[in-house]
Amino acid sequence: MDRFTFLDVLRIIGGLLFFNALLSYWFTSDPTWGYHGKYLNWRFYLHQLHGEQTLTLQQLSQYDGSHGSIFLAINGSVFDVSSNRAVYGPGGGYHQLVGKDAARVYVTGCFLKPDEYTHDLRGLDPEECEKDITGWQRFFHNHKNYWYVGQVKLDYDFQGEPPEPCKHVKFPLS
Repeated sequence: MDRFTFLDVLRIIGGLLFFNALLSYWFTSDPTWGYHGKYLNWRFYLHQLHGEQTLTLQQLSQYDGSHGSIFLAINGSVFDVSSNRAVYGPGGGYHQLVGKDAARVYVTGCFLKPDEYTHDLRGLDPEECEKDITGWQRFFHNHKNYWYVGQVKLDYDFQGEPPEPCKHVKFPLS
């Protein structure tokens, strides 16, 4: 009696994947049933092999998209947003958020004040900080194209005064 070899199993799996892609293309004009998220990104699996990273702020600053990956940090949590280079890469609307931990901006919404791009949350309402930061971290954790990379070591020994309060309405009424 003939036995299945490992090569036979690979052929069966390959045939099923090909048949699945063919059916998907037939019905949706896309070989992946319209899915284009992180699970199809080879960089996601490379990160999974290497595990979580712990970065310093200086190391994080190298991931601003000018030479490859784009990392964004919120209160110590680092996310890879490289899949959306048009938004987070050089020249993108949110490029000023990458390569640093800008937790304060996620709470205040003050995008036009350069001193707001810091993890210094002094002077802000702790409950509002917790709610806003948790919400943004959840957004990036659950996003189909972004993934959690690890942590950034933050220095909380701030010198001087915290940034001046922002004088705008966070969510203006329309």
